[in-house]
Amino acid sequence: MSLKSPRLLAAFGVICLAVLIVSCGQQANSPTGPSTLGSSAIGSSISVQPAVTEYWVTLSDEAPAGPMDDAPGPVVPPPPPPPPGSGPTPWPPGPPPLAAPLVPVPTSPNTHFRVSVRVDPDRVPYSGVPVPLFSCRDNQHTWYYDQKLSADTGIGVTLTERENFFDGRFTSKNGTTIRIEGNNGAILHTRWCSAYPIPHYAQTRFKGKDDNGEAIILSGPWVQLLSPL
Repeated sequence: MSLKSPRLLAAFGVICLAVLIVSCGQQANSPTGPSTLGSSAIGSSISVQPAVTEYWVTLSDEAPAGPMDDAPGPVVPPPPPPPPGSGPTPWPPGPPPLAAPLVPVPTSPNTHFRVSVRVDPDRVPYSGVPVPLFSCRDNQHTWYYDQKLSADTGIGVTLTERENFFDGRFTSKNGTTIRIEGNNGAILHTRWCSAYPIPHYAQTRFKGKDDNGEAIILSGPWVQLLSPL
């Protein structure tokens, strides 16, 4: 039979049409085409982490801005201003000032296997942006930083108390609860205000329990608050 036979050409056309239909039907599985994943496939390929919980705290240096008393005595010239952008000296800080009985005092930073804290930035630049709170009305010099908390095991932790120290002095206690699920984190946005535009240092001590009921006491890092530029 001749290849130009109308019957043969018709049969060949049918075969080509069938191949084209099959090819179009398989295009959904093409490497460059979109693919549809079932719920099991999505669960195995995407790990959805809960959002990091954020908290805010404003802390005030309670040291008075002026002299402690008006007792007569020799006039002592003020010390020279610190170099711009400098940190406190000595560093790390020495022993804290003497405190009254039962008043908390800072302790050297420690670690805990359940939870850790990191300060960002570790050397906090002077801000000067006013804090619009009454406690900072007369304390115009400010510093802003984050304390990034992390639950380092699969066991969650609940922090129920924070003790705050400024230049080695106890300033305040905060009872806001910070909850951190296992293998997750939280951010404590921290801002200090002071009457003195000089280098300072700060620290936060965290207290709470893990989900097994074990007590946690974590003295955070010393935080350097730099002088104005």
